[in-house]
Amino acid sequence: MELTKVYSLRQKFTIIAITGRTGSGCTNVTKSLSKGFIEDEDLYPKPENFGYNHNSYRKYRIVYNYASLNFKPFKAIYYKDFLIAFILKYTLKEFKTFLKSSLLRITYESSRLNACCDFLNEIEALSKLEESFSDLHKKARILITDSPKSDAELLKLYDFFESEEFKNVSCQINEILKSQSLIKRNKTLQIIGNNIRKYGHPYKEQPISTNNIFTIAELINDLIKSIRKNNGDENSEIVIDSLRNPYEIMFFKQRYSAFYTFAISRDDAKRSMDIRKRFGKDQSGDIKILLDEEHSGGKKGEFYKQNVSSCIQNADIHIAYKTKGEVQLANKFRIKNLPSASPYFSWGMQLLKFIALIDHPGIITPSPEERCMQLAYTAKCNSGCISRQVGAAICDENYSIKAIGWNSTPEGHVPCSLRNAEDLIDMDKDFIAFTPFERKNDEFRQEFLNNYQGPIQQSKPALKGLNVSYCFKSLINSYIDGKNQVHTRSLHAEESAFLQIAKYGGTGLQNGKLFTTASPCELCSKKAYQLGIKVIYYIDPYPGISKDHILLAGEKAKNPKIRLFYGAIGSSYHMLYEPLMPYKDELTLLLKHSIKDLATKYRSENEKLLLENRKLRAELKKVNSDNVK
Repeated sequence: MELTKVYSLRQKFTIIAITGRTGSGCTNVTKSLSKGFIEDEDLYPKPENFGYNHNSYRKYRIVYNYASLNFKPFKAIYYKDFLIAFILKYTLKEFKTFLKSSLLRITYESSRLNACCDFLNEIEALSKLEESFSDLHKKARILITDSPKSDAELLKLYDFFESEEFKNVSCQINEILKSQSLIKRNKTLQIIGNNIRKYGHPYKEQPISTNNIFTIAELINDLIKSIRKNNGDENSEIVIDSLRNPYEIMFFKQRYSAFYTFAISRDDAKRSMDIRKRFGKDQSGDIKILLDEEHSGGKKGEFYKQNVSSCIQNADIHIAYKTKGEVQLANKFRIKNLPSASPYFSWGMQLLKFIALIDHPGIITPSPEERCMQLAYTAKCNSGCISRQVGAAICDENYSIKAIGWNSTPEGHVPCSLRNAEDLIDMDKDFIAFTPFERKNDEFRQEFLNNYQGPIQQSKPALKGLNVSYCFKSLINSYIDGKNQVHTRSLHAEESAFLQIAKYGGTGLQNGKLFTTASPCELCSKKAYQLGIKVIYYIDPYPGISKDHILLAGEKAKNPKIRLFYGAIGSSYHMLYEPLMPYKDELTLLLKHSIKDLATKYRSENEKLLLENRKLRAELKKVNSDNVK
């Protein structure tokens, strides 16, 4: 029996958004998705290469066999093309004016970049595109709008992005912008993207409004609709390379149930090598500034900026970008030192797994690592921290969970998210929520009133009843210590999990495993080392020196192994691993037979005999009736 209809919603329409730091391998993953399954031993090694001595390899055989027949090419669309489309919406003269503008120069200077902000050579090169730029501008100013589009307009938008004319001009503009320095190209497009999300315009400084945050996302959504319209009844599987603003990811999550964010992460040393090759002659200081802005921007209410860290933290599926050679070396170490840990998979093997699960949920079960990280990911929702939510889970060497923690205040203290700054202003409400230091220290209290009393009163209409929490650490560091982490009110997630075992009792953690949705800071790394944790799984690196200063120091035999997590977590964990129907029932339908137990066979045979008996009785009754007549 054909079951295509049952799975049609999953198989006919899927959107994957790639996110990750520069140099992590995002574009390579996008290209692989755009090709579908190909015979490539380095990318997708055959299952027989591994044998069947581990359940992970048995699962790989299942997804490989399925994906080799069902992994069809995705339609790749590129974020930078949408920025170019917004450039084309306005005239070439306006673009050149922007490249000479004080707005661009000031933004460069505020980033402390050493890269020259002189675009005279680029402006001269752009002049050669006058004719083709003008032709595309006439189309773009009509098509690149935020108004709802008819079916005919959607098809015209599709033709615009698919045209060789657009692709050539987009490529030429990119080449011109990076001709002097890749830093200049990346930074300029970053500024244009920020401006569109901030002002709704790539060049023109206007009042900042959150109404513009989805301007680029809405254009991407229009193209997605145009692709579906153009494809008709055919499958529409789309990959976006790449989204780096968390609100744009939220935009698509809220619109499409078949939307998945793939976060691509890579070991820092390998990523740094790739970046050095890519940026070449550019100054290392400028590269660091640019990449830091990309990774940790968007703080302090700057919603319009890139923030890859937040995107990774909230991604559905994580891929650890490791090549076939890197995996072979890592697995040799694992077999020798960590036999209980699951084997490493290359990024291509991971990709096959998730494509198979998206297409056919429940085809395999979660890995032990996914199971544990899912608990840590769920635990972070309990956090009372208003800056960042982190979860942690600790298990023994066989993945049996021993403790779960999240970053929040010690038991008995009121979490920051539940405190109201207005109560501290009045000093006569919720007395226990605030410390004697907050209530009695004159210097602190004055700083607090300066920062909150006036703004709260002025913003009452905008707050619309929202609770006004505040961060103690941020406030005290603003006038005393700069960035002293000791002043935080919360325990770290890993710290809280460790203390759960100490508080309530339990087995030792020697050779155990730690799962954290971030990666441990220096303080938590020391605790993990002391407790004998053998493997630390993390999602996004903590910006500190814990790895080189603590985890890799001392006796090598005691060093924890640090592993980038890969797998599905959050809501996607359920979407991928909950089968649409019991697998046994599915096979029964496909194989056109079912195996019945002996009692069922006897019951069926008995029912046939009873039916035959009724027929014979009816016939006998009829014969007797005829004889009477």
